[in-house]
Amino acid sequence: MRRAAVTLAALVLAASGCATPYRPPPITEPTPAGAMFSVPQEPAKKRDEPDCDPRYSLPPSPVRPRLDRLKVGVSQSTPGMSFRNPRTGEFEGFEIELVMEVAKALFGSQARQRVDFVTVPFSEGVRRLNDGTIDLFAQSMTTTCRRATEIAYSSDYLDTGQTMLVRRGSPYQRVEDLRGKRVCSGASTVSIDHVRQLEVGLVPVVAAVTSDCLLMLEQGQAEAVSSDENILIGLREMSGDTRMLPGTTPPPGGGRCVWNVNPVCSWFSDEPHGFAFRKRDVQLLRFTNHVLDELRADGRWKRIHDTWLSGHPDKGPPPAHYLKNATAWPY
Repeated sequence: MRRAAVTLAALVLAASGCATPYRPPPITEPTPAGAMFSVPQEPAKKRDEPDCDPRYSLPPSPVRPRLDRLKVGVSQSTPGMSFRNPRTGEFEGFEIELVMEVAKALFGSQARQRVDFVTVPFSEGVRRLNDGTIDLFAQSMTTTCRRATEIAYSSDYLDTGQTMLVRRGSPYQRVEDLRGKRVCSGASTVSIDHVRQLEVGLVPVVAAVTSDCLLMLEQGQAEAVSSDENILIGLREMSGDTRMLPGTTPPPGGGRCVWNVNPVCSWFSDEPHGFAFRKRDVQLLRFTNHVLDELRADGRWKRIHDTWLSGHPDKGPPPAHYLKNATAWPY
């Protein structure tokens, strides 16, 4: 028994001397809920768009629609555009102030009490409009002819374009430098379509909301966030360790440069923004266009823009375009 115990002890000591040193398991950063990684086998084809000019809306009207309340679908996580102030709990931003101007024109001094801000994921905006959850969707939505087959748009309230946000210390200077790298955009956005369509070999990553892409960028799960510059400005303010990609020369995929900052093209897409409505709510849409016209004319648009988007390189309030029977709104 004694000899067996000594032999066992010797074996244990020998084994411990030869064992590989303990190493803790690697700690992986959690991926935001709803994020999807995808590697397309071939460049995604552009989806066919109905024939229309997405900047055209129905003519303005000063006639107030009869509403008891206005339910507005907004984001609570897009700084500068539409977000909930963590200190006050109130919604703030460029789009929030524009919507409140519409509310003041509708309800006067009771505007704040009669507006309900409803947080809606961008991917559910169209559905929530059409099922009656909200009356107006104000969430940096690009006006497109395809979307206009399901909903109606106000006149253009912001001209912007898509670009990239990267980590400050990264080596990337052009879109082409991101070949083979993960680029994140929000679900159901035009931005993720563009990431798939750019013919430079990007690897698209989809997040439930665009602000989740910033977390994935910081954790190294993506090398860039791609969205409209007005959205990326807010994300950049949330993280001081990021910078805007200077641009691309020439625009990838044969596209046109929609915003020149010589010698590069900083926007590789054209993204007019409009408020979205149910198609049957013609009176509310036309009244909103009336208010937007007033904001452009009396300087309030510029004041609101300079408060929230002072670093955004657009050319001022975009001109309104109206048609009595715009092809994008077949009532």
